Amino acid sequence: MIMKAIFKAYKFPKILALLTILSFGCSESFLDYEQRGVQTASSFYQTDEQSLEALMAVFDRWQQGTCWNYLYLHMALSDECYAGGGSRGDNGGQLEELNEYRFSPATPPINSHYSWLYYCVHRSNILIDNVAPDTENKALHVAMAKALRGYAYFFLVNLWGDVPLVLHELSSAEYNQPRTPKVEVYAQIEKDLTEAIDVLPVRSEMPADYQHLVTKGTAQSILGKVYLFEEKFDEAAEVFQEIIDSDEYDLYPDYTKLLRVESEYGVESVWEIPFVSTMNYGSIFGAESGMGGWQIMLSPRPEYLPYPVYGALDLFVFGWGFINPHKELYDAFTEAGDLVRRNASIIGPDSLQQLGGEYKTMAGFTPYGSDGYIRLKYLPYLSEGAGDNDWVKFSNITTNCRMIRYADVLLMAAEANNRKSAPDDVKAQSFVNEVRGRVNLDPVETTGDALFEDIKLERKFELAFEGERYLDLQRWGDAYDALKDQGKSIPDGAGDFLHPDGAGYDQNKNELLPIPEYEMTVNTAMAGQQNPGY
Repeated sequence: MIMKAIFKAYKFPKILALLTILSFGCSESFLDYEQRGVQTASSFYQTDEQSLEALMAVFDRWQQGTCWNYLYLHMALSDECYAGGGSRGDNGGQLEELNEYRFSPATPPINSHYSWLYYCVHRSNILIDNVAPDTENKALHVAMAKALRGYAYFFLVNLWGDVPLVLHELSSAEYNQPRTPKVEVYAQIEKDLTEAIDVLPVRSEMPADYQHLVTKGTAQSILGKVYLFEEKFDEAAEVFQEIIDSDEYDLYPDYTKLLRVESEYGVESVWEIPFVSTMNYGSIFGAESGMGGWQIMLSPRPEYLPYPVYGALDLFVFGWGFINPHKELYDAFTEAGDLVRRNASIIGPDSLQQLGGEYKTMAGFTPYGSDGYIRLKYLPYLSEGAGDNDWVKFSNITTNCRMIRYADVLLMAAEANNRKSAPDDVKAQSFVNEVRGRVNLDPVETTGDALFEDIKLERKFELAFEGERYLDLQRWGDAYDALKDQGKSIPDGAGDFLHPDGAGYDQNKNELLPIPEYEMTVNTAMAGQQNPGY
């Protein structure tokens, strides 16, 4: 049709002239020009600004999955909580499968978490492949991308064991990648982090616009954590000491405000992932893609909690009631006399009554998947939202996710010093007691194995509901004892308990998560290499 239109529009001499141009004038150089509005990899990634855009794409991937993948999965797998929700099977039963250790390679959150971490790796690989570190800014961008690639692989290797090690952007012919031995993955993680540390300045010396991104202290903290998980305690102690000696961090004085807006980017923040409250969502369903939607999921259900209590707790009367704390955790806080951290982490029936009611059904029973206690960390507090009314504020609540806090660094340093080849329990005690002092607890005086048990307990209380507990239990070899009965008795909301078949942690199986079914299907190089027990 195009050629027909040309012939109609032109007389013969014009047609001849046109054909002459088409035949002889269309040289390769005539057609070879830059397409407007499109940039290739070779033409992009040249300036500091373009490199920064690539770095923001890396952080964007981390932000997209922090709540719905990282915190969601790690909290559900811990001994801290029930899955909760409105009733059995809420959320498609996915959270229950995780929480009750009835998951399989087909469980969607496991695939989502695995995919998210590889998306994070992919974004880092693109930047590292294409950005030449030939300016100060670009060198910083590459170093941050390496640190974040290392952190993504840290989670992959500890959740799934041997995983494909991908260090560049793959062509279609390279998509099928075999599993790489865990020791090789760890070696690459150490390499990435060490190279990042050599380039990144400490926080106070970073360019002003970068101080809230990944710094030397961030990369050192991740490397120290990696060493701790590898049981390289001497190396871990040395790296943590460098962070402590830098004087870049301190404990935020008020534990109750640690995960609140007022402490964001504060003295205790080693790395946090930011979210904003300025998107002007008019509905919570618009906010679901960010931290706000995740916090709404964790807010108590309004049919079970009297209206005055919501106001007293600074909450909007709406929530889906997932991730409810176990009474055992509340009681453990109480038995240890750890009331400051208990009251900042969980509110129980006695305190709820003082505010105007309890978390119960109309019949007076605790709700489905709840002991009648409410988790306070990462709730959507109205005073931290933006908008003209409570509904809009509730839709625009976005608290930064604290990925690494200085208290975590101190407790890891204590563990490393207690377990290194020549233990230094005096130093280990000093780090633990610094953390305990903030919440008015007496210092520990134990040594050796008893001190190690105290450090474990300190981490349990200090970092409750912050995504650390599950991997701590796994690396200590304590997961079976802590989780063997997980999910075997669930409050049914009618005064009785459900006892799901197959619930509870299995030894020689649940030490690792299953490789997602989708990955095993599309990646032919992993055929027949599923983790044991699945």
